Amino acid sequence: MDLEKNFTKDEGAVNKDLKASNELANLKNISELDNDVNFIDGDLVVSTANEDHVKEIAELWANLATIQQIYAPDRYNFLPEGKDWRAFVRRKMEKNYNLLLVAHNKEDRDMPRHVCPEIKGFLYLQAITIPSSDLVLKGVIEDIYTKPQYRRQDIASTLLNVSIAWALKQNIKQIDLISLTRSNDLLQFYLRFIKGSKQDISLDLVTV
Repeated sequence: MDLEKNFTKDEGAVNKDLKASNELANLKNISELDNDVNFIDGDLVVSTANEDHVKEIAELWANLATIQQIYAPDRYNFLPEGKDWRAFVRRKMEKNYNLLLVAHNKEDRDMPRHVCPEIKGFLYLQAITIPSSDLVLKGVIEDIYTKPQYRRQDIASTLLNVSIAWALKQNIKQIDLISLTRSNDLLQFYLRFIKGSKQDISLDLVTV
């Protein structure tokens, strides 16, 4: 009987269990998540959405939903949401354990106070808990959108990087990136992003 071999195997199993136990101990309760984000990169600002952004996000999300329904009608059905996209966005914002980010330019000093800079894109990350628990297991990004005129300007990449940095601060070590199978542009974008990512997080591409 190879006792040394069996001991090595058992030791490996114990170490694996200890690692899993430590990772579980580091998971945050969903009520502890802090979704207050304000990131500045040159003239671009990525921040948590607020009431001032609702009208414009609603228009962009309606555009995204149209694409989702065309490409994957079995998965996406927004009829129960009705046609009030502002109310839809507000319901997303009320879930303050999730993250709704907007990307826009810095405010112009000459701009009237009641006027917000144009939103160039948005991203929504959902926090997923362990079944029958309030511990956050991972994040899921299914909704990301950049206005056509601002694409290929690294806005989507910046939104993703900021959301990943936020996730890591919340001890989230895994994010699922949901892509429409028929949306080749998004699929290829995610593949390039995952390949080039240097952040210490597991990025899993899921196609629907």
